Amino acid sequence: MTAPDGHRLQRREVTAMTRASKYDVAVLGCGLMGSALARRFASSGLTVTAWNRTPKGAEVLVTDGVVPAATVREAVEGAGLVVVCMSDTDAALTTLDAAPSLAGLTVVNLSDGTREDIEGLVGRLDERGARLLDGATFCYPEQIGDPGAMLVFSGSRAIWVEHEPTLRMLGGRTRHLSDDIAAAKELYLGSSNFFGIALAGFVESTAYLLRRGRTLEEIHDTTGYCLDLLRHATEAMASAIGSGCHETDQAPIRVFADVAGKVVGEMDSAGVDSTVTTASKRKLEAAQRAGMGHLGYSAQVLL
Repeated sequence: MTAPDGHRLQRREVTAMTRASKYDVAVLGCGLMGSALARRFASSGLTVTAWNRTPKGAEVLVTDGVVPAATVREAVEGAGLVVVCMSDTDAALTTLDAAPSLAGLTVVNLSDGTREDIEGLVGRLDERGARLLDGATFCYPEQIGDPGAMLVFSGSRAIWVEHEPTLRMLGGRTRHLSDDIAAAKELYLGSSNFFGIALAGFVESTAYLLRRGRTLEEIHDTTGYCLDLLRHATEAMASAIGSGCHETDQAPIRVFADVAGKVVGEMDSAGVDSTVTTASKRKLEAAQRAGMGHLGYSAQVLL
C-alpha cells in the first residue's frame, strides 16, 4: 500500500537527518558565486567538497580548505547538504541528474530561474527522493559572509530550521521567506529589476555629466545624497501603495514628467544614449494621459 504524501515526507525528513555524511556541505558549481559559497562554508569550520564542470574551478579551492570532487556522484554521496549554484535551473537539473541516487538528500538551489522552473525542479527532486529549499543571493560574491549580506530562502520551514545555522553563515541578513517554494526567486527577480534599472540610470547619468565636464568626485557626492533621498522616497511610496492613497503635496507626476523631458533633450544634445531615461519619460507621459498628473509618483503602480 502506498503511504500518504505526508507520511512519505516525514520518512524522507528522518532519512535526511540521519543520513551519514563525509562532508557537511557539497557545492555544485564553482563560478564566482559558487566559489564564494564554498570558501565561506570552509572558513566557518565546515567540511566542504565542491564539483565543477571544468575540474580546475573546484581544484583552485583546495588552498581554501575545500576538497574537489571528481564527479557529481562523489560530491553528493558524501554530503549532508548539497548547495547547487549553476547558471540556471536547467543546468542545476542536468547536474543533479548525473548522480545515480539523490534519495535522502537535501538540496539548496541558488541557480536562477522562474516560478515554473522552480516548481519543475522540486517535482523532479521529489520523484528522486530528495528535498528542496530554494534560495536567492541579494549580494555580490565578495559580500558572502558579511553581516549586511542578504540571502533569502523559500520552501518547507522544517527544512529551513534544520539547516538554518549553516545557511546563516552566508550573510547576516539571511532569512526564510515563505513555505511557497518559488517565493525567493520571485522576490529576487522583482528586486533585480529595480536594482538593474537603477544601475543603468546611474551609468546613463554619469555619461551625461562627464560629457558636460562634471567630475567623478561631484558625481559621487551627489549620488550618495540621491541614494539617501531614494530611500526616503521609496518608503513614502510604499506607504502610499499600501494605503491606495496617491494624493501628494510634494512633487506630482507632472513635475517628474516635465523634468524627464528636459533631461532627455539635454542628453540627446550631448550625444549620450538616453534609453533608460526615455523609457521613464514615456511611462510618466502615459500616467499623465491616464489623468494621473496631479498624483504622486506611486500612482504609476496602477498603470
